[in-house]
Amino acid sequence: MYTYTEFTSEWKRLHHPSMSVDGDVAFFYDIYVRLHRLVEQEAVAFDEQLIFSLLLYMENTAAVGLDGVYEYRYRSVGHVAFSWCESLEMSAEATSQVDRLVSEVVAKAPCSALRGWMTESVLSGDFSRLGEMLTWFPQEDQVMWRVFPDLRFREMMFRRLTGDWQATRRMLWADLAFNWRDKRGDSLAVTLAKQFRQEVAFVEEDEKALLKEAAEMLDAIRSERLDTYTAIERTGGCTLTLRHRDGRMFRDVIFPMSVPEDVQNRHLAAQLVTYQDKTYINGCPVWLNEEALPIWDGEAIWNDIVKKEQDAAKLTSFTTTFGKQISLYEDLYTVPEDPEEAYYADIGIYFDEPNIFDFLGGRPDGKVIYI
Repeated sequence: MYTYTEFTSEWKRLHHPSMSVDGDVAFFYDIYVRLHRLVEQEAVAFDEQLIFSLLLYMENTAAVGLDGVYEYRYRSVGHVAFSWCESLEMSAEATSQVDRLVSEVVAKAPCSALRGWMTESVLSGDFSRLGEMLTWFPQEDQVMWRVFPDLRFREMMFRRLTGDWQATRRMLWADLAFNWRDKRGDSLAVTLAKQFRQEVAFVEEDEKALLKEAAEMLDAIRSERLDTYTAIERTGGCTLTLRHRDGRMFRDVIFPMSVPEDVQNRHLAAQLVTYQDKTYINGCPVWLNEEALPIWDGEAIWNDIVKKEQDAAKLTSFTTTFGKQISLYEDLYTVPEDPEEAYYADIGIYFDEPNIFDFLGGRPDGKVIYI
């Protein structure tokens, strides 16, 4: 078992370097000790990183509930705490204790250092801080990994474009953070905005206004997935006016580095994000020559990638907790057509499997009952 000092060091390592964990590290160390003792008594075998994975899930749930959105929305994720206990072959009683501990953490966690860091990043007005915060989740959040499509097709495209593995990863994380949409059509920014608004009811008065403002700023973010542009004019040392291949103009686009003076009529492939009424290059821009330009037809490339991702999902299936086998495609891409079923599916209640209404005497008669 880690000492408090050792735990603090590891807890910091597991978070973004710009985030201070000082505000609640003592609280999570106490949870770590309790969980460690329980696991020592009940688990067949374990390592420290497994315990930290559940602690991070608890922290996420207490801070903004982002993991919970995907846990309910996607059956392939399953019940995170139960699956964690099952992987350690823990008894039913021990599993119940872990589940109760998760509920206790959500109810008693102090002012969240994670939520504070997220809010400050959004409100900073600094695109690099916003980008680092949003890209941290697809890089590090294990629940999000379960709901992404097969990423090899995006990776291959970015690798062909950049020719560099490090740049490929940067472009991939930027794409997932700003352009990926879940089965409900929500980006990560939109989902976080909804969660921030829900948290308003549970925080102190001085934090309410900050969360509301951050939610509005997240909702206002607009992104363009990778496509090709023509440089029309250099408007500053780090800014250009760009024309999208469909004719749309983006003025005073801010680059992450100085822009050469002789770029007029040159072509590039890039992702763009508009944040606080300013448009930024997201990730790494790649300058293209005249021969390469026709190859990078963004619409055709993305349609092909999405089709390959969906085809891959159709070839994979999994078994739910209640023994129903469904394809990954059905889970990652489809929403029930019936509005009532769609509402309940979004909170983890599926009418094609045993659910809470079976214990309450049957499905609600045409009415959505908010649980």
